[in-house]
Amino acid sequence: MKIYVISGESYLLINEEVNNIVKDNKNVTILDWSQEGIDAFIMEAGYFSMFDEEKYIIVKNATFLGSGKLSDKQNEILLNYLENPNSKAVVIFICNEKVDMRKKIVKVIKEKYTLKVIDNLKVYEIQERVKNYLEKLGFKISLESINYIITNCLNNYDMVMKEIEKLLLFYDKPGIITHEDVLKISARAINSNNFLFVDAVVFNDLEKSLNLLKDLKVMKVEPSVLIALLARDFRIMLNVKKMQEQGFREYNIMNELGLMDWQLNKYLDKVFPYKLKELESIILKLAKLDLDIKSGKVDRFMGLELFILDICA
Repeated sequence: MKIYVISGESYLLINEEVNNIVKDNKNVTILDWSQEGIDAFIMEAGYFSMFDEEKYIIVKNATFLGSGKLSDKQNEILLNYLENPNSKAVVIFICNEKVDMRKKIVKVIKEKYTLKVIDNLKVYEIQERVKNYLEKLGFKISLESINYIITNCLNNYDMVMKEIEKLLLFYDKPGIITHEDVLKISARAINSNNFLFVDAVVFNDLEKSLNLLKDLKVMKVEPSVLIALLARDFRIMLNVKKMQEQGFREYNIMNELGLMDWQLNKYLDKVFPYKLKELESIILKLAKLDLDIKSGKVDRFMGLELFILDICA
């Protein structure tokens, strides 16, 4: 009777955790909660194999554990399953956002089963992983090159590893990855217009924000990407602001948040005009916007435009 909830933003780190649970077992079913919902899960979880073997059920996009919601009936059905689970089913719920510890379902899982929250890697942890990964394959790379890739990928481990795989395709055999090749092959992970858009919104430049959004729409950049970038920026700003008010030194803020000195200086400029409650409110609005778009309640571009008008006007 094993039930897991794995929460985190990194798909690679979550996959590592899932693989540690599933190991070499072949009897694995993957469900997408956002597409198939509770009925498909209950049907699959209640099914017993004719050979009485243990099976694994991986439930992706279990956002009901975070910002999403269940109806009262769905909540009751799921709680009943948690009280009387299939003894031959190992269930792994994956939530790519922060779980809501106030929810009864989360409390039950935390009390009776396993809740694993995977934090984003700090810069030095990404450095070490990249170095070790390449060494196992017979490659060497300088710290300067690793840092260049990490910075271009906004300290995002998943994006860093995609850039590493792109580099490896360039080399037909193990050897030294030169910084020249890194500069040539590792393109900026996110278009500069995305950065300009985020900065325009953060600095309350309404006209520039709306004009850039129009350009990005023409370039077919998905609003979900922009919302994620905005949410990331405002979350970092919130943490910087909190640590500032708690009297942390700049060195401690850099170390705790995995920022480089130039990144911290930029965020110090960004948070200056904001109050803590304003930052918290904006992050909640972004979470609601993301949920409304995913549930079809609002057009994705119109929703983002209304958000900009709300906080920049």
